[in-house]
Amino acid sequence: MQVKHSVSQDGIGVETIVDAALDIIVRQGLSELTLRPLALKIGMSVSVISARMGSKDQLIDRVIEEAAARDARFFARWLDLAAAVPTGPRGRATLSDLAFRDWLDTGRSQALFLIELVHDRALQATPSPLLDAWLERAGAFWSTLLFGSPALGDLALGYILDEAGFALGAGGNPAYTLLRLHCLHRFADGLFPGPVEDDAANAIPRLIAALESRDQPTSDLDDPKRRRIADSAAQVIVSQGIDMVTHRSVALAAGVPASTVVYHFGARGALVVAGLNAVILRFHAYRDRARAANIAPNDDSSARDLIKATSMIALASVREPTLVPHALDMRRRRGENIRAVDLESLGIVDPPGFDRATAQVISIALFGMQMIAMARKLPERDYYHRAFAALSAWRTTLAD
Repeated sequence: MQVKHSVSQDGIGVETIVDAALDIIVRQGLSELTLRPLALKIGMSVSVISARMGSKDQLIDRVIEEAAARDARFFARWLDLAAAVPTGPRGRATLSDLAFRDWLDTGRSQALFLIELVHDRALQATPSPLLDAWLERAGAFWSTLLFGSPALGDLALGYILDEAGFALGAGGNPAYTLLRLHCLHRFADGLFPGPVEDDAANAIPRLIAALESRDQPTSDLDDPKRRRIADSAAQVIVSQGIDMVTHRSVALAAGVPASTVVYHFGARGALVVAGLNAVILRFHAYRDRARAANIAPNDDSSARDLIKATSMIALASVREPTLVPHALDMRRRRGENIRAVDLESLGIVDPPGFDRATAQVISIALFGMQMIAMARKLPERDYYHRAFAALSAWRTTLAD
């Protein structure tokens, strides 16, 4: 992709404007990117910014073009290295982990922006062709690194984008970092590798347990007002995004004074976690009904709400460190809730070697793919069924 960089008479080029826009997104979120704060940041008038970049939507499109072009250069550098060092599953997993760390370091702005775009577009009515093109290229890149082939792009990208949300917030948490590396090894080996080495088999359960939050929120379901506030926080999360959860917005949704919200939940972080847990309770209630009626539990709004909320809390933890333990605990819980009996509904039939590590990988890839499908307005079940079918075909090719 070629992005033209024009420079105005004041010496400020498009790239400088894009850098400033990305900085606002990284620090405050996509919702905070408007023409006025951008103009203030780079010392230009709103009218000049508007003349140069157009409306807010046009500005975002320009930022997408530039960020995608930067990512393309990043991809090319790592693909050259991968081509020069042919390797097996362990080598591919190690190379992918190194590229992943580099992406979240030198490419941090692009990574955060891409995740933000997926979350934002999942809440909108229409897809973004520019975002779709970026996702296609990113999927082919990560698939080539992980599997040695671009054919598993949807699966690889689902995993990488969802994992990146947690990794950006988790920072140097050693238990998380080690578990992620084990997961990448399992992924590159095809998810169901057969007998697992004793050290990995022993380490994985301990690493999963280490992510459990020691600060679980208390909930008083017998208090109708508290329950109504938590439900309202949940509604704001899934309809507007976690960044929009404030005492005022939740009070408005619940029909109570903001002071009442503060009294029941205190700091904003506690309110966000309460809303997240309300989303989870709704999902489990639906799942219980679905299982009792013997129907597939993946086409309901409760499932979509859970996917959006748990993905969004990972990204929110990047800017709100108090949420990090809850985000990592959610990563753990999602994987622990995937069971062998659930795999058939995903299109994975009678897999050998299914264990807790495989469950962690599947949950991350699945939630990531469903967020992407929502953002791209694609049929979710068809999307991830095709992705797992491609994995099956790839594994069969390796076995032949």
